Amino acid sequence: MIARPLLQVTRLGCHYGPIQALDDVSLTVGDGELVALVGANGAGKTTLLRAVSGVQPASAGAILFDGVDITTLAAERRVRLGIIQVPEGRQVLGPMTVEDNLTLGGYSRTRAEVADTLEQVYAMFPVLKERRGQAAGILSGGQQQMLAIARGLMARPRILLLDEPSMGLSPILVDEVFEKVAAQKAQGTTIFLVEQNAFLALSVADRAYVLEAGKVILSDTGEALKTNEKVKAAYLGL
Repeated sequence: MIARPLLQVTRLGCHYGPIQALDDVSLTVGDGELVALVGANGAGKTTLLRAVSGVQPASAGAILFDGVDITTLAAERRVRLGIIQVPEGRQVLGPMTVEDNLTLGGYSRTRAEVADTLEQVYAMFPVLKERRGQAAGILSGGQQQMLAIARGLMARPRILLLDEPSMGLSPILVDEVFEKVAAQKAQGTTIFLVEQNAFLALSVADRAYVLEAGKVILSDTGEALKTNEKVKAAYLGL
């Protein structure tokens, strides 16, 4: 049973010029859920996240957040509603310190909220506290991914959009990052996760959708999709 819908995408279409990247996509993320979106490279996963965060305009359909139509709302206003994206490839600001990166993540919050959230983030990510005065660019890949997630949390998200958090990381660091993701879910954060490592994504997801050539072709619980023969053959290498 799906929790109270927080994000509802209905018959969404997106184009890059004449190329249709998403076609008639519908999905729901319930309040407090971790929902995964899996699929091959080029399936349209990142485009969907960009459409939800307002970076990519929709050419058809609707996006509702907490019952309100945000389809044409500016990205900056979506941030203030609590829709926060952690981008693919981390995109930390390398010359700036760890703490400056974090503070920038909370630009839409009050000074008191930033100070309070910063202490919470440091408690969750002790390595970032240790390196708070260092340039973000000298952190390891795993530490930069932690910083990117922590920067997103600084905005106090109502929904956290995670785009390929395992990209470019060693298996040990992937496990560490996903432990943090699972911990956030356990604390009640709603998460919409795009991840090419389908087995890992389905292992942590309450529910999941499979995207292929811009269309949703399957949806079920994470555990059910892990045992689906088509998913196993196409995405799990089994």
